[in-house]
Amino acid sequence: MKIVTGKTGLILRLGMTAIVLLLGQQAMAVGTDAGTSIDNTVNVDYEVAGINQDDLTDTVSFVVDRRVSFTLTQLGGQLVEVTPGETLAFFDLLLTNTSNSTLDFSLDLDALIVTVRGFGVTASMDNIEYAVNTLVYTTSEADPVQGGPDFVDELAEDDAIRIRVWGDAAISLLNDDIDGIQITATASQPGTGDPLAAGPTLTEVADTADGVENVFAGTNNDGIEFESDGFLVQTAELAVTKSYLWKSDSLSSGLAIPGAIIEYTILVVNSSDTAADNVVITDSIDTNVDLVLNAYGGGNDISVVNNITTLACDIETNGDGDGCDSTLPDFTVGAGDLPGGITVAGLTTLTIRYQVTIP
Repeated sequence: MKIVTGKTGLILRLGMTAIVLLLGQQAMAVGTDAGTSIDNTVNVDYEVAGINQDDLTDTVSFVVDRRVSFTLTQLGGQLVEVTPGETLAFFDLLLTNTSNSTLDFSLDLDALIVTVRGFGVTASMDNIEYAVNTLVYTTSEADPVQGGPDFVDELAEDDAIRIRVWGDAAISLLNDDIDGIQITATASQPGTGDPLAAGPTLTEVADTADGVENVFAGTNNDGIEFESDGFLVQTAELAVTKSYLWKSDSLSSGLAIPGAIIEYTILVVNSSDTAADNVVITDSIDTNVDLVLNAYGGGNDISVVNNITTLACDIETNGDGDGCDSTLPDFTVGAGDLPGGITVAGLTTLTIRYQVTIP
């Protein structure tokens, strides 16, 4: 299951981030600020026996209540691809306050969700942690950093803030493993005076004329929103097999008799979409046989075919840049003197052949 390539995925996620930013800036808070006083006065002018009397007046007042409304959305349209052993992979979520009041938010992380983006969760990342950006979400803000706040303090109406979730991919994770991480945001009382924590969780209470009551909107009308994103493991899936085949002997016996030439074949098969880099094959030739030099002509002691590309392989000369070196009876293909090493692309096969004689 290939969702998207790593480089393409990064571009897509950055593109989606920009789109969400542009759309997010169009979000508008829902009207008059909570706590605004609304005053209405009635006046009665009247006469008695043609004589004007003092006017009667009465004033009624109330304050605008708080409509608790906010969104928590994914930033980026794909699962984040990780390689086994990769550390500090991350994804971002965007928290936007669409209420008519500044709000605090408490945040909780849950790595036990069952599905993410429609795919079943099959594995768990290590060292999951998160932090909130301390700045309002703009194109010029710094990235959230580890060790940052794990709550949101005083998020103004129409403002948004990023939440970044990090994770490490254990080396034991398998190709196409998926881990989903969920963040839950709970609206909290703003203006508690403690900048190092979110305020008390908002509750609905009986209406009073001079108090700011909370009316919950949103997904479940409870002042709580949650969103998830996840990590997709993408790695090469290599398998190696080795076989031998009788080539010739003076008696045409077809058997491994003294004087016979035997050809070994090594197949390194990559069954995934992800390339394997810096592949090095080391082979030990049994001391009871002798390697046939220049078996494949042109100074090639060993046949190396990477997918459809034939590579030079002269093991007699070490350090000549062809990636084939030997300290017989051992030899290596893809040694350090080969610029860039050998890459076995996704869904391709690296084939190595060499011949020996039985003395």
